[in-house]
Amino acid sequence: MRLSLASLSAFACVVFASSAHADDDGKDEAPWRLKGKFGDGVTFESPDGETGLRLGARMQIRGIGTLVDDRESESGVEAQIRRLRLTLDGHTFGEALTFKIQLASATQDLDPEAPSIVRDAFVTWSPLRDLRLRAGQGKVPFGRQRIISSGNLQLVDRSIANAELNLDRDVGLFAFSDDLFGQNRWLGYRVGFFGGDGRNRVVEGSGVLVVGRLEVRPAGGGVKTDDGEADLSRSPKPRMTVGFSAATNRSSDRERSTVGGIFATGAWANYLHAGADYAFMWRGLSLSGETWVREAEEDEHTRVVEGALVTDRARTGWGGYMQAGQMIGPVVEIAARMGTTLPLGPPGGGVVALREMGGGVSVYILDHALKLQADVFRLDTLTEGALDETVGRIQIQVAP
Repeated sequence: MRLSLASLSAFACVVFASSAHADDDGKDEAPWRLKGKFGDGVTFESPDGETGLRLGARMQIRGIGTLVDDRESESGVEAQIRRLRLTLDGHTFGEALTFKIQLASATQDLDPEAPSIVRDAFVTWSPLRDLRLRAGQGKVPFGRQRIISSGNLQLVDRSIANAELNLDRDVGLFAFSDDLFGQNRWLGYRVGFFGGDGRNRVVEGSGVLVVGRLEVRPAGGGVKTDDGEADLSRSPKPRMTVGFSAATNRSSDRERSTVGGIFATGAWANYLHAGADYAFMWRGLSLSGETWVREAEEDEHTRVVEGALVTDRARTGWGGYMQAGQMIGPVVEIAARMGTTLPLGPPGGGVVALREMGGGVSVYILDHALKLQADVFRLDTLTEGALDETVGRIQIQVAP
């Protein structure tokens, strides 16, 4: 796969470079433009701007310190490459047809059940303002914080509730619009069908994941997901978005619907998902929050596997978070978050009861393209006898 990407990039560069000197009749024409800017990657673009190809990269280098309350347990410090991504995207016919390929090679970027470096591979066709179509592998349009790029967060990483209850990536097709009926982006929607197996997996005989999302933006066109979480532009007018999501995943073989451990007892879980979220920005202030619930029609399933009686349990539960940030200088922001996850269903089979509280500071040297972040969180397990801990993180992101 690494060789394939390198070959694709080299081939594209050769084609674009050769196109700079001759048209279909062999006559000289205006050269293709080569543009490069830190944070925007390197772009080859036709003279008329109708066709373009961009190559970008991003890495996050993180240090983590953990202090466990139980003196008999080990605290520790570690350093890691949390994310290392390479992106190739392009467009033709203006913006009517676009594509994106994103590869990731950091250890924690790989699904342990299907450790492929492919994260995104999709094409988007936009024939109408109210009807755009996207096919391939990418983020399931469900929770807001999951849809926002991990490179555009205002704390070091997403909430514990998102980690437990999100739908992550899958392969499928969905229709969407960010400006339904052309009313200054007041309405947006996403409706789609996915395999329900998670990224880079195909399970024979499995069901289907159906997802729907509605966004209402009552103030000034709302907050776009590609704005990120921080109000870096210090919006002169209030902007707000409220979102509602629902999904059903039939015949899943994973304990968290599209992610998590795989059942030994087969594909039997029928999950229902629901969520609501909001985001508000004004003059450097940003407020956001989400609530999700995931429930299975059956909490557990038992069958004989290789001569032994095995019971698998679906992780059902709910959770959410509230988050706030404020720009306090040209490039500095402070932010805080409180989040929780709680189980549904019988003891021992649901989501772990957790609570997080903490905050941090971000220095946006070149917006999100070059930033330094640090945060500290208190993580409490809300069950008797469990370990509680304090975690401090520092991270630098470079996205040339």
